[in-house]
Amino acid sequence: MAAALVLAMAASATPALAHWNGTGQDIASIHIYPYSYNSTWQTPLNRALSNWNATSSPANFYKSSNSGSTLTVKSYSNTWYGYYTRCGGSCMYVKLNSRTINRDASNWANFVTSVFVHELGHALNLAHNSVTSIMNHSRNRNGMIKPQPHDVSDVNAYY
Repeated sequence: MAAALVLAMAASATPALAHWNGTGQDIASIHIYPYSYNSTWQTPLNRALSNWNATSSPANFYKSSNSGSTLTVKSYSNTWYGYYTRCGGSCMYVKLNSRTINRDASNWANFVTSVFVHELGHALNLAHNSVTSIMNHSRNRNGMIKPQPHDVSDVNAYY
């Protein structure tokens, strides 16, 4: 009986609708090689890092010239806006598709920030979901630019 109570208490520490994919980084302090784009891109990209860093989670994104993690912005023929790939426990590749972003954004800076915040969510092991979340494919990318309470809760529960 006591073991069942302990198990029930441990299970309650995880959000009821936690969404993880397990393909993110081993720790929530994540470095990325310094990217250099014109100020039109640089500002919303930097805002994405700041938006995660401002949460009440262990997320800490920072630039380091010793990092193997990269961000690449260019025109891809694919239909996606952003794409995250794990290259190791402390390495990631993030691609942003300038072609689809330029085509679909009505508030361009917010759209870029939203896409990059979403991809950084994958680095934090977050999976796609259908709740009010930066990880929701159906979110308004022109307006939602910050991790939502559900996202922060999932990161806190994972790390």
